[in-house]
Amino acid sequence: MVLALMMAFFIAWILLLAVIFIEAVDPAVTDKSIQEVGQGLGASLARLDNAGEARAVAAATSEQIERLYRTYDIPALMLIQLNDQDGTRLYSSPAAGPALPDGDVGALTTARVNGRSFRVFKGTAGRWTVTVAGSRVDDSFLLMSITRDLVYYLLIAFPCILLPVWIAVSRGMRPLRQMSKRIAARGTDDMSPTGVDPIYAELTPLAGALDRLLAQLREKIAREHGFVQDAAHELRTPMAVISAQAHVLAIEPELEGRREAQRHLDQAIARGSHLIAQLLALARVDSTRIGDSGTVDVAHLVRHELARAAPTAMENGIELALEAPERLPFTLEVHAFQSILSNLLDNALRYAHAGANIGVELDRHNGYLTLAVADDGPGIAEPDRAHIFERFYRARSQDKTGSGLGLAIVKQAALRMNGTVTLTPGPGGRGCRFVVRIAAPP
Repeated sequence: MVLALMMAFFIAWILLLAVIFIEAVDPAVTDKSIQEVGQGLGASLARLDNAGEARAVAAATSEQIERLYRTYDIPALMLIQLNDQDGTRLYSSPAAGPALPDGDVGALTTARVNGRSFRVFKGTAGRWTVTVAGSRVDDSFLLMSITRDLVYYLLIAFPCILLPVWIAVSRGMRPLRQMSKRIAARGTDDMSPTGVDPIYAELTPLAGALDRLLAQLREKIAREHGFVQDAAHELRTPMAVISAQAHVLAIEPELEGRREAQRHLDQAIARGSHLIAQLLALARVDSTRIGDSGTVDVAHLVRHELARAAPTAMENGIELALEAPERLPFTLEVHAFQSILSNLLDNALRYAHAGANIGVELDRHNGYLTLAVADDGPGIAEPDRAHIFERFYRARSQDKTGSGLGLAIVKQAALRMNGTVTLTPGPGGRGCRFVVRIAAPP
């Protein structure tokens, strides 16, 4: 704060110095001062008729000006000469020499006296003629004089301004210090609100922002704890099956029994592997690290993913259809987009019945990439629709097994690319239609 005030004073000092110096070196200022001296002296002499008295007034004025210049060490001269109406010289400053140059009455002229340049004013006052000549003050002297005076005044003003500002800021910082002490005294796991009620309106947004940040951290930690618990619970089932079927394989004497155990073991391993893959995919799209982005042909990506899903669709008697342009270049995070498409297709293939239709639509409009995956399967019951994007949530109306992570991955991947995902009824009001909209990067 002190440095800021010093900088402000320094800038003000520079500006004032420049303004005053420019005004001081203006030739009009010198001319005005010389003219005022001549007119003032003329006004004093106009009331006098005696030559001796007039000479005394002129001499006193000259000495007074010379004393003033010596007192303040002003490197300049102001010379005065007094003549009567006959032209007889009654007084002349000692430094003026034989005589000051003549000029027009009431006008200012430039002349050289004893090798120096002077501005000369000539005026009349009754029976007297007054001539005043003044030399110009050197610029360096003016600059040093103005600088010294301004520094003196600013040094007086600085503590008068600093003290009230220091007191105000010190009082204003008190709530911040209290907040800092409370936060420093907390435990590492304490995410409760700060409990600070600042008395100044300027600190209210800061206290509110800190409390909101702590609330977000509490929510994030709670989600992570719940996620770990849910993941452990989901993995426990396939691991228990693997353990039980391995035991059966070890003790079952019958070939048919061992084959049945082997089949259950393979299913449990596949389920565990799928769950682990989903967890890894969710962790990847949850990461704050930006993935590889680039401009790709999204239509080609979609066709490639449909080709991967085609054998499963044919095995279950499901028809796949694609409505997309031949090429559709778009800049996006490729892995996140592939996670969205693969999970939507896997969900549709898992829950659609034999003979169902799955349609994929791809389009670009008004800077948005739109991907829609629709099916005419059994759909999702109304009570479940509000929760289908939650992690590990499985609709109660479905009898198929799954990890409950597919749609959570879709939502998180869409958010990662500044997109949205919505659920609407499928073709003819049956089934589901998931629509993902991704904004083009700026």
